[in-house]
Amino acid sequence: MSQDGVERTLGILLGKLEGIEKAIAQADDQATAHRATVHRRLDEMVGEVGDLRAEVAIMKADVKDSKAITDEVKQWKQRGIGALFVSGIAGTALGGAAVGFVIYWWESILRVLRSA
Repeated sequence: MSQDGVERTLGILLGKLEGIEKAIAQADDQATAHRATVHRRLDEMVGEVGDLRAEVAIMKADVKDSKAITDEVKQWKQRGIGALFVSGIAGTALGGAAVGFVIYWWESILRVLRSA
C-alpha cells in the first residue's frame, strides 16, 4: 500500500472517529437535558406531595370535627326514636284504658243518656 493510500485510510478513520465523538457528545447533551427534565419534574412532584400532605392534614381536622357533629346528630336521632317509642306505648295504653273504661261503663252511660 502506498503512502497516499495509508494517509487516505487514516483520514477516513479520523473522520469516522470525529463523527463518533460528535455523536457521543450529542447523546451526552441529550441525556443531560433529559436528566434535567426528570429532576425538574421530580422537584415539582415533591412540591405537590408536600401541598397534598398539608391539605390532607387540614381535611383530617375538618373530618374529625364533622364526625363529632355527626355522632351528636345520631344521638339526637336515637333519643327521638326512643321518645317516639315511649309515646307510642303510652298512647296505646291510654287508648286501651279509655276503651276499657267505655266498655266497662257502657250500660251505665246508655242509662244516663236515655234518662236525659
